[in-house]
Amino acid sequence: MAGERLIDDGTIALLDSRDLNIRGLMEGMFGGNRRSAYYGSSMEFADYRPYIPGDDPRRIDWKLYGRTDKLFLKLFTDERRQHHRIYVDGSASMAWGTPDKHRTALRLAALLGYLAVSGSDRVSWYALEGEECRRVTEAVSTRDGWALALDRLEGLKCGGETKMDVSVPRCPDPGKKDGISFLISDFLTDRDWKGAVDWLLGREREVCLIRVLSPDETAPALTGRLRLNDTEAVGEDDERNFRMHIGRQRLQAYAKACAWLENDIRSFCAARRVRFFTCRTDEPVARVLLDGAIRSEMIQ
Repeated sequence: MAGERLIDDGTIALLDSRDLNIRGLMEGMFGGNRRSAYYGSSMEFADYRPYIPGDDPRRIDWKLYGRTDKLFLKLFTDERRQHHRIYVDGSASMAWGTPDKHRTALRLAALLGYLAVSGSDRVSWYALEGEECRRVTEAVSTRDGWALALDRLEGLKCGGETKMDVSVPRCPDPGKKDGISFLISDFLTDRDWKGAVDWLLGREREVCLIRVLSPDETAPALTGRLRLNDTEAVGEDDERNFRMHIGRQRLQAYAKACAWLENDIRSFCAARRVRFFTCRTDEPVARVLLDGAIRSEMIQ
């Protein structure tokens, strides 16, 4: 809606005590709050190893030396700043429906970014447009930087067909083993979006899929003989446009097809330990994010 803020203070308040849940030990930049696979200088004890000449003597456990007469070094969990990437589908189908799917996707992207910087992490947003993956902003790591990035997110538009299998691997800075990659889309495509997910997993990223659907898609109120135009069609003669008589049987078949697709996504994600949930555009976005993310263990 024109003039409406992408995120309001009430929405932010719902997430202020929450944090993104990183499942594994990740790599990343120094100075964050996330446990990594490396040893460092945080206050959380991790392990011992034998002393080697040249090691810092301040890290020797002298009490253990008194009991064993051997020198051991204390090792502590390193704390590193993760870099989360958020990919927003910019296909024409995302602009369809009431309320607008694309705006809901942008609000989700903004809220995920807020959770990231609130946890002392970095976040970058990318627009998936056709075969391209366009960086929306440079990485931000503070709430002030996040607030400035909202204007860039507001300016994103939809059009054409997004080819995730091509666009996601073209990300200019996809990262490796240093955070979560979020993919926000309606996943209503014939393209191999699963290949994009596997590519991200191949980079040892944690992955979360968020599916955005409008009420017009989950429960369409259509009857009679209609001409159906695909939002991503090129011209009136595109074979994706066609006429159809819609009655009770077709609506039932449509509902079954929708359920099949949802189950297919869930099965794919479960097999790869990818987190997934669906967001409807007519529901409060912060509450949906909170409920869906808690169920999928994406936030804590």
